[in-house]
Amino acid sequence: MFKRLIALAVPLAFGAALTACSAAPSHPNGAGPAPRENGASPDANIAAIVACYRAHGDPSFPDPVYDPGDGRWHFGISPGTAPVSTQQACQHLFPASNPSPPVPQAQFRKLVQLAQCIRRRGVADWPDPNPQGEFPLPPALMQKSPAQEHALKDCQQYTPSGGINVVAAP
Repeated sequence: MFKRLIALAVPLAFGAALTACSAAPSHPNGAGPAPRENGASPDANIAAIVACYRAHGDPSFPDPVYDPGDGRWHFGISPGTAPVSTQQACQHLFPASNPSPPVPQAQFRKLVQLAQCIRRRGVADWPDPNPQGEFPLPPALMQKSPAQEHALKDCQQYTPSGGINVVAAP
């Protein structure tokens, strides 16, 4: 009888251990499953940036959004709209010298139209996008103004499904 209990307990314990090991790992900030490198979720760097923003003063920073048009993950909103202290605390997570590949030409043309529309709506110094599809904003535009918000809303037909990416102008 004792041998049968052992014979039954060992596979059950082994099965429980396998189940525990195969469970989705939790995200470091406890906000859900950890990102996976299989394309089904944002890469680890984007997930780390979002977690950092949430932990350093912007708890409602949205999840990243996948854009099937360019096959990349984008921030739900621009990281440049977060409080400056949050941006500074998380700046080390942004890649320094690895620029993104250029966006497809059709998406680039749409981003140029977005920039033109924003300028027509009163934000005269809004720049054209760079080849990576990012808008290099001067310091005065890094904090979103009511005029910017209004222009972005009026021009949303040109905004990609993944939102826009802004970076500090060099």
